[in-house]
Amino acid sequence: MNDTRSRLIKWTALLGSGLIAVQIATILFRGEAFCLNQGCKIVENLTLAPPIYFNLAGLLYFIAVFTAARRSGRRYEGVFDLLDLLLLAGLAGEGVLLGYQLFVAQTICAYCLLVLSVVVLLNIIRGKNQLLIGLPVFLSVLAVFAALNFGASRIMIQSQSLAAGTFAAKSPDYPTEQLYLFFSSDCPHCQNVLDAIQDDNSCEINFNPIDRIESLALTGLDYFPDYSPAINRLLLALLDIKNIPVLLTGMENGPTLLKGERAIVDYINRICLAKESDPYTGTSGYDEPFTGFSRDDAADGECEIEVACPDDLPAQPPAP
Repeated sequence: MNDTRSRLIKWTALLGSGLIAVQIATILFRGEAFCLNQGCKIVENLTLAPPIYFNLAGLLYFIAVFTAARRSGRRYEGVFDLLDLLLLAGLAGEGVLLGYQLFVAQTICAYCLLVLSVVVLLNIIRGKNQLLIGLPVFLSVLAVFAALNFGASRIMIQSQSLAAGTFAAKSPDYPTEQLYLFFSSDCPHCQNVLDAIQDDNSCEINFNPIDRIESLALTGLDYFPDYSPAINRLLLALLDIKNIPVLLTGMENGPTLLKGERAIVDYINRICLAKESDPYTGTSGYDEPFTGFSRDDAADGECEIEVACPDDLPAQPPAP
């Protein structure tokens, strides 16, 4: 390897090391990683190891690449192979991370893409022969991820995140069903759903607000003040849901999502309060059992997550 390529690889490895060192410092001083987009937090919440360990591994990797490139200038036997293997290992590892984001989390971490771009740049600088080997390795990893079915895994991951976003729970002695309600404090449709929940409710209802709140005007609640509203927002973003309220039901037999005030109030009346009909339409609308993981995209009585409901919205929807 000529001196120019060696210097470029060393400087690029230093760039990668500096990028990760800044991220590690941010985690240590702020208590959380710097995120360029919501995808970073989604991926972070889906990993078992804390993000600082991933960053430490990346820092050690770029230091190893720098050291191998520095020694390659002395023409020690076998050093070229070591650098090639390190660069291939970086591509393979980044292929796994990118495949996880694309096919499991279904979101992209902008910071992860920055690190990936540095690894790709290192392989490009190394030369054409490195790319002829590295590119098939990278694409093979993505192809394996694309061929696998991660549907059940995504549901399990999402379910595990729900507890961290639960602010309060209403749990009867013998609950008939476990529900998760996603709502905000400034949406009147959400308030109407909360008003429909009564003391004789037979379901275990977990309240997962998308903003920070202090209390709920309901009795018999167990509170979890350390909840994270960001997790609730991220989970809805992962499911491509842009409106609230949303009710997650059927956790034991496969989750179902209900969207909109009318559908949720009707479900609570029917399943949790054993009422015969919907207060708005006079019919239940639930003659068939809920199965699978579905969404009612035509539901009304909703507020946008990013835009608050207008102040002049009526407290109750008009009767049909």
